[in-house]
Amino acid sequence: MKIDRLRAYPIAIDRSEVFKIATGSSLTAENVYVKVDSGDISGWGNSSPNSVTGETTESILKMLRGVKPYVENEVEITSLWEELKKKHPQDPSALAGLDIGLYDLKGNIQGEQVFEMHGGKERGVITDRTIGIMPLTDTVEHAREYVDRGFTALKIKIGLDLLEDIKRVAAVREEVGDDIRIWVDANQGYSVQESITLCQKLADLDVVFVEQPVKEDDLEGLKKVSEESTIPVMADEAVKDHEMAEKICSEELADMVNIKLMKCGGLTGAWKIVDVLEDYGVDAMVGCMGEDVPAIAAGVNLCLTTDRIKYADLDSHFMLSDMAFRGLEFKEGKLWLSGETGLGIQVIEDKLEKYHMELEGVV
Repeated sequence: MKIDRLRAYPIAIDRSEVFKIATGSSLTAENVYVKVDSGDISGWGNSSPNSVTGETTESILKMLRGVKPYVENEVEITSLWEELKKKHPQDPSALAGLDIGLYDLKGNIQGEQVFEMHGGKERGVITDRTIGIMPLTDTVEHAREYVDRGFTALKIKIGLDLLEDIKRVAAVREEVGDDIRIWVDANQGYSVQESITLCQKLADLDVVFVEQPVKEDDLEGLKKVSEESTIPVMADEAVKDHEMAEKICSEELADMVNIKLMKCGGLTGAWKIVDVLEDYGVDAMVGCMGEDVPAIAAGVNLCLTTDRIKYADLDSHFMLSDMAFRGLEFKEGKLWLSGETGLGIQVIEDKLEKYHMELEGVV
């Protein structure tokens, strides 16, 4: 596949409200949209600066400037990904934006949807709606609002106050009834003993899983919590690539893993993790880290290619006050692709200009 040009567009769009988790809070979501051209056909991806990988908008732009000579050439996606992964191991989100854009481009060139190129089947993907850390009354109000809007799964962020968090989850369960799935995510906020206590207290609330309760590098603690808990425990921040997924699975450190495209370098990295999960029979969720529609659409395409992904946390675009792309429809609690080729997305050109960040060194 011949790539003629690589461009990047740094964008900042305010969230609809402050989003607070155990590791911090934010009002504005920065994204870098990545455009790759082959003749008059284009593909789009997006990178998301985040605290988990330590990348910033500036570092993403720097990485993309550095790889232009490799990209503006005749490329094969997997081979290019492996080469750039070795050269830029600390830039998985930057690599993800490029990788996603290349798959979008390839699908547009071939006249296929991305999941079709990887042997997937079309269907709607159930996604949750995440509730950040907030007072109990606000938590319940948000839960009711999201259920009324059609969401059938809720993820509740916890990790700052054990007793208050347990009360919040219990209140949401009482408010929404038994038919709504509830997931909780501590974002590394608890000690091992606190995590075990949490799981014991939530056992009667029909919580589907508890996500990353302990620090990402406390693998021994993660294993202990998983062994002690009757609720499945999911590794998130601890799993940044297929090598760590292999360790998690082979040593039974957690019951499930969270695949995030920004952590693992895009769709290529995600499919490498899926291969590991297939080998061990371990299930996964695909998550997000503040991305807009291109990366969310990539996550939906990923879900359609494997039965190992049982859950989808693909809601970050819902948290934005505006979007620079269209192509995803939410109905009946599910995300649906547009049916167009590639990722199934379309850029809204005037939004690129409206939310553009004036930074030096833009690719």
